[in-house]
Amino acid sequence: KHSRKGEMKEFDIGMYNQEAYALQTRSEFEQMLRDQAVSYHFQPIFSAHTGRVAAYEALMRVKMQLLNSPLTLMRPEMPTLRSPLTVMKLARELNRLYDIEHITLFKASSAFEKLKERGLVREDSLLFINSIASVSLNDTDWRDYRGRFPELARKLVVEITEEEELDPAQLERKRTLAGASGVFALDDYGSGYSNGSSLLTIAPRYVKVDISIIRSIDTNTDKQQFLTSLVDYARPRNILVLAEGVETTAELRKVLELGVDLLQGYCLARP
Repeated sequence: KHSRKGEMKEFDIGMYNQEAYALQTRSEFEQMLRDQAVSYHFQPIFSAHTGRVAAYEALMRVKMQLLNSPLTLMRPEMPTLRSPLTVMKLARELNRLYDIEHITLFKASSAFEKLKERGLVREDSLLFINSIASVSLNDTDWRDYRGRFPELARKLVVEITEEEELDPAQLERKRTLAGASGVFALDDYGSGYSNGSSLLTIAPRYVKVDISIIRSIDTNTDKQQFLTSLVDYARPRNILVLAEGVETTAELRKVLELGVDLLQGYCLARP
């Protein structure tokens, strides 16, 4: 039917399922945007010098729904949108990156403010929010954001990765928006996307060393040298190095020994 009529062909169940899955995923993505069906969890970021919480990172989660079960099990409301990576892939394909940027900034900030009101997060803490390097809020939406979150706007740290194409004009706009902190964090450094030029292009206040470098760093001399070189570069330039994905006490001891400034990971606190 999809090629030409009048021929007999064997039905390809694999191709059919693949196309049906893709259609369902796109449908769930559009529903997610309409309903803003995402929630945010917040993982503490600790000072390596004082041990106190200095900031929190907002982490996107696709919302769950209760199953009609005596065990009160849960399942995703949108079973094909299992991760933020899938959401971002579809946003790029469907030209909906602005919608994701808007939802992320507003919903994460709203959730964080509610935690503040309940005394569950530190009042003076910063908030790290993932942002899309090629997109920034328009003037109307930014004024709306500042009106709702005037204090938080000055405490935002905008996380940028190189998975998205870097747009210097949009980066500069993010940095100079009225009432914004203008502070950047370079995320996933050392994951394979990042290189030295990104430090010059983004000019971050924070560099987050990827979990792939931190994992087993206590026994891997190459990873130790990588982190040492980064710390040596960052310190005279007033850049703070954050070790993310610290999962064991041995990793924690080693990154402290190597001179990182901030710590994040399951060894210290889960989201």
